[in-house]
Amino acid sequence: MLPRKNRVTSGNTGFLAAIMLAGMILLSACSTKNSADVNSSAYLGEYSYDSSISAMVYEDMDGEGEGIQYRRVTDYDKLIAYSPVPVCLYFYAGLDSDTSGITASVEQLAETYHGRILFVSVDAQVEKDLAAHFEIEALPDFVLLDKGSWTASFSSYGGKTWTASDLEEWITANSGIS
Repeated sequence: MLPRKNRVTSGNTGFLAAIMLAGMILLSACSTKNSADVNSSAYLGEYSYDSSISAMVYEDMDGEGEGIQYRRVTDYDKLIAYSPVPVCLYFYAGLDSDTSGITASVEQLAETYHGRILFVSVDAQVEKDLAAHFEIEALPDFVLLDKGSWTASFSSYGGKTWTASDLEEWITANSGIS
């Protein structure tokens, strides 16, 4: 038989288990997520060209080389809060065929700046609350976010004429990327 002080009894085994459990709970409660710990792709779903909010991601196109793919955004709030790069929201009208030329320019920018800025297309006719939140008055319109905060807007309001080069200059000037 072991000396009394080295014996483990059922009474102190439960006490030790309770202490260990309490320690694990405290440690897990103290941990926090920050943008460096979270990959934006955690908030992206399947490929979708008809989702009202989609990220334009530069990925392999089923063995045909890399290019822009549209992936449904599954959690918009977390995507913009935890994205390790600035997010550019591209508000468009899904039923307006005139935006196709603009969309092609935005896709080119998404390819050029992949890994440095995330472009997210938003159908303003479907996502009316989001468009209202960002005070979208004309389409297309662009909003730049950094760590979830609204930093700048590029608007078509007032019939302002602009080119894809103007948009690119605005993005680089307001996002801190080059």
